[in-house]
Amino acid sequence: MKESIIIRNIGPLKNIYITEIPSFTVFIGPSGSGKSMLMKIVILMRYVFKLICIRSYLKNSGISKSPFKISIDGLLRDDLKAHIPYESKAEIIYKVISEAGVEYCITYKDKKLYLPSNIPDTDIHFSKESWVSEMRNVIPSWIANPANSKGSLGFYFQETLTDFTEAAQHIQGLDLGFLNGHLNIEKRNGVPRYFFTMPGVHDSIELRHASSGIQTAAPLALLTKYFANEFSFKEAKRRSILSYLFESDRITDFHPSTELSDVPTVVNIHIEEPELSLDPVSQIKMVDYLVDTAFNRASNPVTLMLATHSPYIVNALNLIINRSDGYASLPADELAVFAIHNGYLINLKSKTEMGNTVVDTIDLTSPMERILADYNRLVLN
Repeated sequence: MKESIIIRNIGPLKNIYITEIPSFTVFIGPSGSGKSMLMKIVILMRYVFKLICIRSYLKNSGISKSPFKISIDGLLRDDLKAHIPYESKAEIIYKVISEAGVEYCITYKDKKLYLPSNIPDTDIHFSKESWVSEMRNVIPSWIANPANSKGSLGFYFQETLTDFTEAAQHIQGLDLGFLNGHLNIEKRNGVPRYFFTMPGVHDSIELRHASSGIQTAAPLALLTKYFANEFSFKEAKRRSILSYLFESDRITDFHPSTELSDVPTVVNIHIEEPELSLDPVSQIKMVDYLVDTAFNRASNPVTLMLATHSPYIVNALNLIINRSDGYASLPADELAVFAIHNGYLINLKSKTEMGNTVVDTIDLTSPMERILADYNRLVLN
């Protein structure tokens, strides 16, 4: 399956065109350039396509009436709700091309959503969309206060919190070598408690009292580990399809030509600012952890998409795509790196004279060069 997307005139995004979204995609750009909005549009389109796949699977199996309604007004959340429906020139074209070369297109134009009518079983796949919010540092303190259970900090934070809570039920401990420590999850009086320990330190510390870098990185690491290795598509399919059939008393009408277990699956993880509160060395180690967990050691098929401000992360990608073997490596053709500038994308991948793929980070170092030039002028004058 291949994906492509075009986004025009939405917020700061003027004309975004990605011909193929690979396994690992990274966006870098200034604050307010539209990195997170771009990812939110991608995850929205992926979610819509998932609903179409579920509806098509039910229809192909004899269930014509589906509970999975698709309405653009009902799908838009937070800042997308503020931008998309009121901009008459807004346009999104999201395409999925199956292994057989068949193209399925979802288009948002003139304030309307246009969908493919039906997808045959041979081209259906099921996905899980995960959003890792930049507000994840709030999670350790949020879950420690029962009064917060009825509150919300927005749709995307709530999605992250829900996934984190589910992940913690399946993982009791996690090695966080890139933070030089270990995350332990214990249940006390039926309530999960999160502790961080470091080698040589006798006492552990509650995650909510750990450093800001640990509080942001630990949930990210836990979620990546969970979706790469522990997340059960079998259970997700049961919740989304079989439970509906039983509850609506339609199970006898259900005659699948393809077994649920045979439908291809993928987890799409979208991460806001993975570098939050981490020093440069930890940022690089954290990216190694993400790649190794999601691609080198994963049980589930996984894609990653990051929105970052960090030149250290983008520079580290050169190591990842040029390692011949060993820890945290990825083929260059499975990586895309884009800078967002004035509403457009700039492809940062290029070829050297020797034919090697490189991520061009020269422009990312210009702030440091300007500081050095200004310093030399001050000293010399």
